[in-house]
Amino acid sequence: MKHILHSLWNNSCLLNRLVLFIFFIFGLLGILNHAMWRDELNGWLLARDSNFPLEFIQNIRYEGHPILWYFCLYLLNQLTQNPVAMQLFHLLLATAAIYLFINFSPFSKLHKILFCFGYLPFYEYLLISRNYALGLLFIFVFCTYFQCRKESYVIPAIILALMANSNAYSLCISLGLFLTLILEYVCQKQLDIELKASLKNCLISLGIYLLGITISIMMLMPPSDSTLQGGSAQWMLQFDAVQLTRTLARIWNSYILIVLPGDDQIVSLWLFAILAIGLFLFAVTSFIKKPVVLFFYVISTLEILLFTYVKFLGSPRHYGHLYIILIVSYWLASYYTPSKLLTRLPIQLPRRWLNFVSRQQVTFLTIILSAQLVAGIFSYSRDLILPYSASRETAKYIQNQQLDKMFIVGSQDFAIAPIAAYLNRKIYYLESEHMGSFVLFTKDRETIDNDNIRDKLSQIVKPTGTEILLISNHELEISTKDLRLSPLAKFTHAFIDSEKYYLYLVRRESLKL
Repeated sequence: MKHILHSLWNNSCLLNRLVLFIFFIFGLLGILNHAMWRDELNGWLLARDSNFPLEFIQNIRYEGHPILWYFCLYLLNQLTQNPVAMQLFHLLLATAAIYLFINFSPFSKLHKILFCFGYLPFYEYLLISRNYALGLLFIFVFCTYFQCRKESYVIPAIILALMANSNAYSLCISLGLFLTLILEYVCQKQLDIELKASLKNCLISLGIYLLGITISIMMLMPPSDSTLQGGSAQWMLQFDAVQLTRTLARIWNSYILIVLPGDDQIVSLWLFAILAIGLFLFAVTSFIKKPVVLFFYVISTLEILLFTYVKFLGSPRHYGHLYIILIVSYWLASYYTPSKLLTRLPIQLPRRWLNFVSRQQVTFLTIILSAQLVAGIFSYSRDLILPYSASRETAKYIQNQQLDKMFIVGSQDFAIAPIAAYLNRKIYYLESEHMGSFVLFTKDRETIDNDNIRDKLSQIVKPTGTEILLISNHELEISTKDLRLSPLAKFTHAFIDSEKYYLYLVRRESLKL
Protein backbone atom coordinates (compact mmCIF):
# COMPACT_ATOMS: atom_id res chain seq x y z
CA MET A 1 0.00 0.00 0.00
CA LYS A 2 2.82 2.38 0.91
CA HIS A 3 4.52 1.60 -2.41
CA ILE A 4 1.31 2.33 -4.34
CA LEU A 5 0.86 5.70 -2.60
CA HIS A 6 4.49 6.57 -3.26
CA SER A 7 4.13 5.73 -6.95
CA LEU A 8 0.92 7.72 -7.16
CA TRP A 9 2.55 10.75 -5.56
CA ASN A 10 5.43 10.64 -8.02
CA ASN A 11 3.11 10.29 -11.02
CA SER A 12 1.89 13.88 -11.37
CA CYS A 13 -0.51 13.17 -14.23
CA LEU A 14 -2.24 10.33 -12.41
CA LEU A 15 -2.33 12.30 -9.15
CA ASN A 16 -3.96 15.28 -10.88
CA ARG A 17 -6.63 13.05 -12.39
CA LEU A 18 -7.32 11.44 -9.03
CA VAL A 19 -7.63 14.81 -7.26
CA LEU A 20 -9.97 16.09 -9.98
CA PHE A 21 -12.07 12.90 -9.80
CA ILE A 22 -12.36 13.10 -6.01
CA PHE A 23 -13.26 16.81 -6.22
CA PHE A 24 -15.98 16.15 -8.80
CA ILE A 25 -17.50 13.18 -6.94
CA PHE A 26 -17.60 14.99 -3.62
CA GLY A 27 -18.91 18.05 -5.41
CA LEU A 28 -21.71 16.04 -7.02
CA LEU A 29 -22.68 14.46 -3.71
CA GLY A 30 -22.51 17.84 -2.00
CA ILE A 31 -24.64 19.82 -4.43
CA LEU A 32 -27.31 17.13 -4.70
CA ASN A 33 -27.53 17.16 -0.91
CA HIS A 34 -27.36 20.96 -0.64
CA ALA A 35 -30.66 22.76 0.04
CA MET A 36 -30.44 26.00 -1.93
CA TRP A 37 -31.29 29.33 -0.34
CA ARG A 38 -32.61 32.64 -1.59
CA ASP A 39 -29.35 34.06 -2.96
CA GLU A 40 -29.08 31.05 -5.25
CA LEU A 41 -32.71 30.62 -6.24
CA ASN A 42 -33.72 34.27 -6.60
CA GLY A 43 -31.43 34.50 -9.63
CA TRP A 44 -32.90 31.31 -11.05
CA LEU A 45 -36.44 32.67 -10.60
CA LEU A 46 -35.46 35.98 -12.16
CA ALA A 47 -34.16 34.18 -15.24
CA ARG A 48 -37.23 31.93 -15.30
CA ASP A 49 -39.99 34.51 -14.90
CA SER A 50 -38.61 37.73 -16.44
CA ASN A 51 -39.66 38.69 -19.95
CA PHE A 52 -36.58 38.66 -22.17
CA PRO A 53 -34.74 40.88 -22.90
CA LEU A 54 -35.74 44.34 -21.54
CA GLU A 55 -37.47 43.29 -18.31
CA PHE A 56 -34.82 40.64 -17.74
CA ILE A 57 -31.98 43.17 -17.97
CA GLN A 58 -33.81 45.73 -15.82
CA ASN A 59 -34.48 43.15 -13.10
CA ILE A 60 -30.83 42.09 -13.02
CA ARG A 61 -29.85 45.64 -12.08
CA TYR A 62 -31.65 45.16 -8.75
CA GLU A 63 -29.43 42.15 -7.99
CA GLY A 64 -26.15 44.07 -7.66
CA HIS A 65 -24.31 41.77 -10.09
CA PRO A 66 -23.28 41.83 -13.76
CA ILE A 67 -25.26 39.99 -16.42
CA LEU A 68 -23.19 36.94 -17.37
CA TRP A 69 -24.37 34.51 -14.67
CA TYR A 70 -28.03 35.42 -15.20
CA PHE A 71 -27.70 34.99 -18.95
CA CYS A 72 -26.37 31.47 -18.32
CA LEU A 73 -29.37 30.80 -16.07
CA TYR A 74 -31.71 32.09 -18.77
CA LEU A 75 -30.23 29.64 -21.28
CA LEU A 76 -30.58 26.78 -18.78
CA ASN A 77 -34.24 27.71 -18.26
CA GLN A 78 -34.84 27.17 -21.96
CA LEU A 79 -33.88 23.53 -21.37
CA THR A 80 -35.55 22.86 -18.03
CA GLN A 81 -37.21 24.68 -15.15
CA ASN A 82 -35.70 22.33 -12.59
CA PRO A 83 -33.20 24.40 -10.52
CA VAL A 84 -31.00 21.31 -10.08
CA ALA A 85 -29.78 22.13 -13.60
CA MET A 86 -28.22 25.28 -12.18
CA GLN A 87 -26.39 23.21 -9.55
CA LEU A 88 -25.02 20.78 -12.13
CA PHE A 89 -23.89 23.67 -14.33
CA HIS A 90 -22.22 25.26 -11.30
CA LEU A 91 -20.46 21.96 -10.54
CA LEU A 92 -19.00 21.93 -14.06
CA LEU A 93 -17.74 25.50 -13.64
CA ALA A 94 -16.11 24.71 -10.29
CA THR A 95 -14.55 21.50 -11.63
CA ALA A 96 -13.21 23.30 -14.72
CA ALA A 97 -11.52 25.88 -12.48
CA ILE A 98 -9.90 23.12 -10.41
CA TYR A 99 -8.80 21.33 -13.60
CA LEU A 100 -6.89 24.42 -14.68
CA PHE A 101 -5.40 24.91 -11.23
CA ILE A 102 -4.07 21.40 -10.71
CA ASN A 103 -2.77 21.05 -14.27
CA PHE A 104 -1.29 24.48 -14.97
CA SER A 105 -0.55 26.29 -11.71
CA PRO A 106 3.08 26.30 -10.46
CA PHE A 107 2.30 25.14 -6.91
CA SER A 108 3.65 21.99 -5.30
CA LYS A 109 1.54 18.82 -5.16
CA LEU A 110 0.78 19.42 -1.49
CA HIS A 111 -0.25 23.03 -2.01
CA LYS A 112 -2.47 22.09 -4.94
CA ILE A 113 -4.33 19.51 -2.86
CA LEU A 114 -4.69 21.89 0.08
CA PHE A 115 -6.10 24.59 -2.19
CA CYS A 116 -8.55 22.33 -4.04
CA PHE A 117 -10.24 21.21 -0.82
CA GLY A 118 -10.05 24.59 0.88
CA TYR A 119 -13.02 26.70 1.98
CA LEU A 120 -13.66 28.70 -1.18
CA PRO A 121 -13.21 26.12 -3.99
CA PHE A 122 -14.55 23.14 -2.03
CA TYR A 123 -17.51 24.77 -0.30
CA GLU A 124 -18.38 28.38 -1.02
CA TYR A 125 -17.71 28.29 -4.78
CA LEU A 126 -18.82 24.67 -5.20
CA LEU A 127 -21.94 23.86 -3.18
CA ILE A 128 -23.53 27.31 -3.25
CA SER A 129 -24.57 28.11 -6.82
CA ARG A 130 -23.64 31.73 -7.37
CA ASN A 131 -21.63 33.68 -9.92
CA TYR A 132 -18.39 33.41 -7.93
CA ALA A 133 -17.40 30.07 -9.48
CA LEU A 134 -17.74 31.73 -12.89
CA GLY A 135 -15.38 34.50 -11.80
CA LEU A 136 -12.86 32.01 -10.36
CA LEU A 137 -12.89 30.06 -13.62
CA PHE A 138 -12.05 33.15 -15.71
CA ILE A 139 -9.34 34.17 -13.23
CA PHE A 140 -7.67 30.78 -13.63
CA VAL A 141 -8.16 30.86 -17.42
CA PHE A 142 -6.32 34.18 -17.45
CA CYS A 143 -3.46 32.77 -15.36
CA THR A 144 -3.24 29.72 -17.63
CA TYR A 145 -3.05 31.80 -20.83
CA PHE A 146 -0.95 34.60 -19.33
CA GLN A 147 2.06 33.82 -21.50
CA CYS A 148 0.14 34.54 -24.71
CA ARG A 149 0.16 38.27 -23.85
CA LYS A 150 3.71 38.41 -25.23
CA GLU A 151 2.35 37.84 -28.74
CA SER A 152 -1.17 39.29 -28.51
CA TYR A 153 -3.44 40.93 -25.94
CA VAL A 154 -6.71 39.91 -27.63
CA ILE A 155 -7.27 36.65 -25.72
CA PRO A 156 -6.32 38.19 -22.33
CA ALA A 157 -8.67 41.11 -23.08
CA ILE A 158 -11.58 38.77 -23.85
CA ILE A 159 -10.93 36.80 -20.66
CA LEU A 160 -10.72 39.99 -18.59
CA ALA A 161 -13.97 41.29 -20.12
CA LEU A 162 -15.75 38.04 -19.22
CA MET A 163 -14.18 38.13 -15.76
CA ALA A 164 -15.46 41.67 -15.22
CA ASN A 165 -18.99 40.54 -16.02
CA SER A 166 -18.95 37.68 -13.51
CA ASN A 167 -19.33 39.62 -10.24
CA ALA A 168 -18.19 42.87 -8.60
CA TYR A 169 -15.14 41.29 -6.96
CA SER A 170 -13.98 39.67 -10.17
CA LEU A 171 -14.43 43.09 -11.77
CA CYS A 172 -11.95 44.49 -9.22
CA ILE A 173 -9.48 41.70 -9.96
CA SER A 174 -9.88 42.14 -13.72
CA LEU A 175 -9.18 45.85 -13.35
CA GLY A 176 -6.08 45.03 -11.29
CA LEU A 177 -4.87 42.63 -13.98
CA PHE A 178 -5.62 45.17 -16.72
CA LEU A 179 -3.61 47.89 -14.97
CA THR A 180 -0.83 45.35 -14.41
CA LEU A 181 -0.66 44.62 -18.14
CA ILE A 182 -0.44 48.35 -18.86
CA LEU A 183 2.37 48.80 -16.34
CA GLU A 184 4.25 45.85 -17.78
CA TYR A 185 3.86 47.16 -21.35
CA VAL A 186 5.00 50.68 -20.45
CA CYS A 187 7.96 49.50 -18.35
CA GLN A 188 8.99 46.45 -20.38
CA LYS A 189 12.51 47.77 -21.05
CA GLN A 190 13.20 48.49 -17.40
CA LEU A 191 11.79 45.08 -16.50
CA ASP A 192 13.77 43.36 -19.25
CA ILE A 193 10.60 41.88 -20.79
CA GLU A 194 10.02 41.55 -24.55
CA LEU A 195 6.40 42.08 -25.63
CA LYS A 196 5.66 41.71 -29.34
CA ALA A 197 2.04 42.91 -29.56
CA SER A 198 1.58 45.62 -32.19
CA LEU A 199 -0.09 48.97 -31.54
CA LYS A 200 -3.13 47.80 -33.54
CA ASN A 201 -3.35 44.66 -31.43
CA CYS A 202 -3.15 46.77 -28.26
CA LEU A 203 -5.91 49.13 -29.41
CA ILE A 204 -8.24 46.29 -30.42
CA SER A 205 -7.63 44.59 -27.07
CA LEU A 206 -8.21 47.85 -25.21
CA GLY A 207 -11.54 48.28 -27.03
CA ILE A 208 -12.64 44.74 -26.10
CA TYR A 209 -11.86 45.25 -22.43
CA LEU A 210 -13.41 48.73 -22.23
CA LEU A 211 -16.60 47.37 -23.78
CA GLY A 212 -16.69 44.53 -21.26
CA ILE A 213 -16.04 46.74 -18.25
CA THR A 214 -18.60 49.31 -19.43
CA ILE A 215 -21.32 46.65 -19.63
CA SER A 216 -20.35 45.39 -16.18
CA ILE A 217 -20.45 48.84 -14.56
CA MET A 218 -23.77 49.70 -16.21
CA MET A 219 -25.33 46.54 -14.77
CA LEU A 220 -23.81 47.16 -11.34
CA MET A 221 -25.20 50.69 -11.08
CA PRO A 222 -28.44 50.22 -9.09
CA PRO A 223 -31.73 51.81 -10.20
CA SER A 224 -32.78 54.89 -8.24
CA ASP A 225 -35.46 52.95 -6.31
CA SER A 226 -33.16 50.06 -5.30
CA THR A 227 -32.75 49.44 -1.55
CA LEU A 228 -30.31 46.51 -1.83
CA GLN A 229 -27.36 47.27 0.48
CA GLY A 230 -28.65 50.83 0.75
CA GLY A 231 -29.05 51.28 -3.00
CA SER A 232 -27.03 54.00 -4.69
CA ALA A 233 -27.20 56.34 -1.69
CA GLN A 234 -25.54 54.35 1.11
CA TRP A 235 -21.77 54.83 1.07
CA MET A 236 -19.28 55.16 3.92
CA LEU A 237 -17.38 58.24 2.75
CA GLN A 238 -16.31 59.60 6.12
CA PHE A 239 -13.51 58.27 8.32
CA ASP A 240 -14.62 55.68 10.86
CA ALA A 241 -11.96 53.90 12.92
CA VAL A 242 -14.16 50.89 13.67
CA GLN A 243 -15.09 50.48 10.00
CA LEU A 244 -11.41 50.70 9.12
CA THR A 245 -10.46 47.93 11.57
CA ARG A 246 -13.31 45.77 10.28
CA THR A 247 -12.05 46.31 6.75
CA LEU A 248 -8.41 45.56 7.53
CA ALA A 249 -9.39 42.47 9.53
CA ARG A 250 -10.97 41.13 6.33
CA ILE A 251 -7.45 40.27 5.14
CA TRP A 252 -7.05 37.96 8.13
CA ASN A 253 -10.61 36.67 7.73
CA SER A 254 -9.90 35.87 4.09
CA TYR A 255 -6.54 34.14 4.64
CA ILE A 256 -7.13 32.44 8.02
CA LEU A 257 -10.72 31.27 8.37
CA ILE A 258 -10.57 29.25 11.56
CA VAL A 259 -10.08 32.04 14.15
CA LEU A 260 -12.11 35.17 13.37
CA PRO A 261 -12.93 38.39 15.27
CA GLY A 262 -16.51 39.54 15.75
CA ASP A 263 -17.41 42.79 14.01
CA ASP A 264 -18.66 44.23 17.31
CA GLN A 265 -15.66 43.17 19.39
CA ILE A 266 -13.52 46.32 19.23
CA VAL A 267 -10.45 45.00 21.05
CA SER A 268 -10.21 41.82 18.98
CA LEU A 269 -10.85 43.83 15.81
CA TRP A 270 -7.80 45.97 16.48
CA LEU A 271 -5.71 42.90 17.26
CA PHE A 272 -6.71 41.07 14.08
CA ALA A 273 -6.36 44.24 12.01
CA ILE A 274 -2.72 44.43 13.15
CA LEU A 275 -2.24 40.73 12.32
CA ALA A 276 -3.82 41.36 8.91
CA ILE A 277 -1.37 44.17 8.21
CA GLY A 278 1.44 41.77 9.15
CA LEU A 279 0.16 39.20 6.62
CA PHE A 280 -0.12 41.89 3.98
CA LEU A 281 3.43 43.15 4.58
CA PHE A 282 4.80 39.61 4.47
CA ALA A 283 3.15 39.04 1.09
CA VAL A 284 4.35 42.42 -0.20
CA THR A 285 7.91 41.53 0.78
CA SER A 286 7.68 38.10 -0.84
CA PHE A 287 6.88 39.78 -4.19
CA ILE A 288 9.50 42.53 -3.86
CA LYS A 289 11.73 40.95 -6.52
CA LYS A 290 8.82 40.64 -8.96
CA PRO A 291 7.63 44.27 -9.38
CA VAL A 292 4.80 43.50 -11.81
CA VAL A 293 3.33 40.90 -9.47
CA LEU A 294 3.81 43.20 -6.50
CA PHE A 295 1.86 45.91 -8.31
CA PHE A 296 -1.00 43.51 -9.04
CA TYR A 297 -1.12 42.22 -5.48
CA VAL A 298 -1.14 45.68 -3.89
CA ILE A 299 -3.52 47.40 -6.32
CA SER A 300 -6.06 44.55 -6.37
CA THR A 301 -6.01 44.13 -2.59
CA LEU A 302 -6.51 47.86 -2.07
CA GLU A 303 -9.38 47.89 -4.59
CA ILE A 304 -11.33 45.27 -2.67
CA LEU A 305 -10.48 46.81 0.70
CA LEU A 306 -11.75 50.18 -0.55
CA PHE A 307 -15.00 48.62 -1.78
CA THR A 308 -15.33 46.77 1.54
CA TYR A 309 -14.90 49.99 3.51
CA VAL A 310 -17.13 52.35 1.53
CA LYS A 311 -19.92 49.98 0.50
CA PHE A 312 -20.15 46.40 1.75
CA LEU A 313 -18.27 44.53 4.48
CA GLY A 314 -19.55 41.27 3.03
CA SER A 315 -19.13 37.66 4.08
CA PRO A 316 -16.41 35.04 3.30
CA ARG A 317 -17.64 34.51 -0.26
CA HIS A 318 -17.06 38.22 -0.90
CA TYR A 319 -13.86 39.22 0.90
CA GLY A 320 -12.51 35.72 0.17
CA HIS A 321 -11.34 37.26 -3.11
CA LEU A 322 -8.46 38.76 -1.13
CA TYR A 323 -7.23 35.20 -0.72
CA ILE A 324 -7.76 34.54 -4.43
CA ILE A 325 -5.61 37.61 -5.20
CA LEU A 326 -2.82 36.12 -3.10
CA ILE A 327 -3.04 32.78 -4.96
CA VAL A 328 -3.09 34.52 -8.34
CA SER A 329 -0.06 36.59 -7.34
CA TYR A 330 1.96 33.46 -6.57
CA TRP A 331 0.79 31.94 -9.85
CA LEU A 332 1.78 34.99 -11.92
CA ALA A 333 5.11 35.23 -10.07
CA SER A 334 6.14 31.96 -11.72
CA TYR A 335 6.17 33.74 -15.10
CA TYR A 336 8.80 36.29 -14.03
CA THR A 337 12.47 36.11 -13.18
CA PRO A 338 13.71 38.02 -10.12
CA SER A 339 14.44 41.70 -10.71
CA LYS A 340 16.62 44.09 -8.71
CA LEU A 341 14.55 47.10 -9.81
CA LEU A 342 12.94 47.73 -6.42
CA THR A 343 15.95 46.70 -4.37
CA ARG A 344 17.86 49.69 -5.80
CA LEU A 345 15.49 52.24 -4.30
CA PRO A 346 16.85 54.69 -1.69
CA ILE A 347 14.58 53.24 1.02
CA GLN A 348 15.58 49.65 1.66
CA LEU A 349 13.81 46.98 3.71
CA PRO A 350 15.88 45.55 6.58
CA ARG A 351 18.05 42.68 5.37
CA ARG A 352 16.99 40.51 8.31
CA TRP A 353 13.31 40.91 7.38
CA LEU A 354 14.01 40.11 3.73
CA ASN A 355 15.91 36.97 4.68
CA PHE A 356 13.16 35.90 7.08
CA VAL A 357 10.46 36.28 4.43
CA SER A 358 12.59 34.44 1.88
CA ARG A 359 13.09 31.49 4.23
CA GLN A 360 9.47 31.29 5.39
CA GLN A 361 7.55 31.82 2.13
CA VAL A 362 6.66 28.15 1.73
CA THR A 363 5.68 27.88 5.40
CA PHE A 364 3.57 31.04 5.09
CA LEU A 365 1.63 29.63 2.16
CA THR A 366 1.31 26.18 3.77
CA ILE A 367 -0.20 27.66 6.94
CA ILE A 368 -2.76 29.68 4.97
CA LEU A 369 -3.70 26.74 2.71
CA SER A 370 -3.98 24.42 5.73
CA ALA A 371 -6.33 26.83 7.50
CA GLN A 372 -8.41 26.99 4.32
CA LEU A 373 -8.49 23.17 4.19
CA VAL A 374 -9.77 22.88 7.77
CA ALA A 375 -12.49 25.46 7.11
CA GLY A 376 -13.42 23.82 3.81
CA ILE A 377 -13.80 20.30 5.20
CA PHE A 378 -15.72 21.59 8.23
CA SER A 379 -18.16 23.66 6.15
CA TYR A 380 -18.66 20.91 3.57
CA SER A 381 -19.36 18.37 6.34
CA ARG A 382 -21.74 20.73 8.12
CA ASP A 383 -23.75 21.16 4.93
CA LEU A 384 -24.13 17.38 4.67
CA ILE A 385 -25.61 17.24 8.17
CA LEU A 386 -27.43 20.56 8.55
CA PRO A 387 -29.48 21.79 5.57
CA TYR A 388 -28.44 25.27 4.49
CA SER A 389 -32.11 26.21 4.12
CA ALA A 390 -35.34 24.47 5.09
CA SER A 391 -36.90 25.54 1.77
CA ARG A 392 -36.47 22.20 -0.02
CA GLU A 393 -37.88 20.18 2.88
CA THR A 394 -40.82 22.57 3.18
CA ALA A 395 -41.58 22.39 -0.54
CA LYS A 396 -41.38 18.60 -0.49
CA TYR A 397 -43.89 18.47 2.37
CA ILE A 398 -46.26 20.82 0.54
CA GLN A 399 -46.10 18.65 -2.58
CA ASN A 400 -46.48 15.36 -0.69
CA GLN A 401 -49.56 16.68 1.13
CA GLN A 402 -50.90 18.11 -2.16
CA LEU A 403 -51.04 21.54 -0.57
CA ASP A 404 -49.52 23.04 -3.71
CA LYS A 405 -53.00 22.97 -5.23
CA MET A 406 -54.14 25.54 -2.67
CA PHE A 407 -53.81 29.31 -2.84
CA ILE A 408 -50.45 29.93 -1.12
CA VAL A 409 -49.56 33.14 0.72
CA GLY A 410 -46.03 33.87 1.97
CA SER A 411 -44.08 36.27 4.17
CA GLN A 412 -41.27 37.39 4.29
CA ASP A 413 -41.08 37.34 0.54
CA PHE A 414 -37.29 37.06 0.16
CA ALA A 415 -37.30 33.98 2.40
CA ILE A 416 -40.27 32.39 0.63
CA ALA A 417 -38.72 32.77 -2.85
CA PRO A 418 -36.72 29.49 -2.57
CA ILE A 419 -39.96 27.59 -1.92
CA ALA A 420 -41.49 29.16 -5.04
CA ALA A 421 -38.50 27.83 -6.99
CA TYR A 422 -38.73 24.30 -5.62
CA LEU A 423 -42.52 24.24 -6.16
CA ASN A 424 -42.07 25.73 -9.65
CA ARG A 425 -44.99 28.10 -9.10
CA LYS A 426 -45.73 31.62 -7.96
CA ILE A 427 -46.77 32.54 -4.43
CA TYR A 428 -48.80 35.51 -3.22
CA TYR A 429 -46.35 37.75 -1.35
CA LEU A 430 -47.88 39.89 1.38
CA GLU A 431 -45.07 42.48 1.11
CA SER A 432 -45.88 43.36 -2.50
CA GLU A 433 -49.51 42.10 -2.51
CA HIS A 434 -49.22 40.20 -5.76
CA MET A 435 -48.37 36.77 -7.12
CA GLY A 436 -44.62 36.53 -7.53
CA SER A 437 -41.50 34.40 -7.47
CA PHE A 438 -38.25 36.42 -7.49
CA VAL A 439 -37.95 39.43 -5.17
CA LEU A 440 -36.66 42.86 -6.11
CA PHE A 441 -35.59 45.12 -3.25
CA THR A 442 -37.27 48.37 -4.21
CA LYS A 443 -38.60 51.33 -2.24
CA ASP A 444 -42.15 50.16 -3.02
CA ARG A 445 -41.56 46.88 -1.22
CA GLU A 446 -43.23 46.99 2.19
CA THR A 447 -41.78 45.55 5.38
CA ILE A 448 -44.62 44.08 7.41
CA ASP A 449 -45.14 42.87 10.98
CA ASN A 450 -47.70 40.54 12.53
CA ASP A 451 -50.40 43.24 12.61
CA ASN A 452 -49.90 43.87 8.90
CA ILE A 453 -50.08 40.13 8.22
CA ARG A 454 -53.39 39.91 10.09
CA ASP A 455 -54.90 42.86 8.20
CA LYS A 456 -53.72 41.62 4.81
CA LEU A 457 -55.01 38.09 5.47
CA SER A 458 -58.40 39.55 6.38
CA GLN A 459 -58.54 41.15 2.93
CA ILE A 460 -57.50 37.99 1.12
CA VAL A 461 -59.64 35.37 2.88
CA LYS A 462 -63.07 36.80 2.23
CA PRO A 463 -65.68 34.05 1.70
CA THR A 464 -66.61 32.13 4.83
CA GLY A 465 -65.13 28.64 4.72
CA THR A 466 -62.31 29.58 2.30
CA GLU A 467 -59.01 28.03 3.30
CA ILE A 468 -55.53 29.08 2.20
CA LEU A 469 -51.99 27.99 3.00
CA LEU A 470 -49.80 30.54 4.75
CA ILE A 471 -46.00 30.14 4.86
CA SER A 472 -44.06 32.31 7.29
CA ASN A 473 -40.36 32.38 8.11
CA HIS A 474 -41.15 33.13 11.75
CA GLU A 475 -43.69 31.83 14.22
CA LEU A 476 -46.94 33.79 14.19
CA GLU A 477 -49.16 34.82 17.07
CA ILE A 478 -52.16 36.46 15.43
CA SER A 479 -55.41 36.98 17.26
CA THR A 480 -58.53 37.81 15.28
CA LYS A 481 -62.23 37.14 15.69
CA ASP A 482 -63.02 36.01 12.19
CA LEU A 483 -59.78 34.28 11.09
CA ARG A 484 -58.48 31.00 12.38
CA LEU A 485 -54.78 30.16 11.97
CA SER A 486 -54.25 26.45 12.43
CA PRO A 487 -50.56 25.45 12.77
CA LEU A 488 -49.87 22.73 10.24
CA ALA A 489 -46.12 22.01 10.31
CA LYS A 490 -42.81 23.67 10.99
CA PHE A 491 -39.36 23.18 9.49
CA THR A 492 -36.60 24.61 11.66
CA HIS A 493 -33.64 22.35 10.84
CA ALA A 494 -31.60 24.84 8.80
CA PHE A 495 -28.35 26.79 8.93
CA ILE A 496 -29.90 30.07 7.74
CA ASP A 497 -32.09 31.37 10.57
CA SER A 498 -34.39 33.36 8.29
CA GLU A 499 -35.13 30.29 6.17
CA LYS A 500 -36.89 28.23 8.80
CA TYR A 501 -40.56 27.91 7.99
CA TYR A 502 -43.94 27.65 9.69
CA LEU A 503 -47.04 26.48 7.81
CA TYR A 504 -50.58 27.50 8.73
CA LEU A 505 -54.01 26.82 7.34
CA VAL A 506 -55.97 30.07 7.38
CA ARG A 507 -59.75 29.94 7.38
CA ARG A 508 -62.43 32.59 7.80
CA GLU A 509 -64.96 31.72 10.47
CA SER A 510 -68.53 32.93 10.52
CA LEU A 511 -69.16 35.44 13.30
CA LYS A 512 -71.47 34.20 16.02
CA LEU A 513 -74.20 36.65 16.96
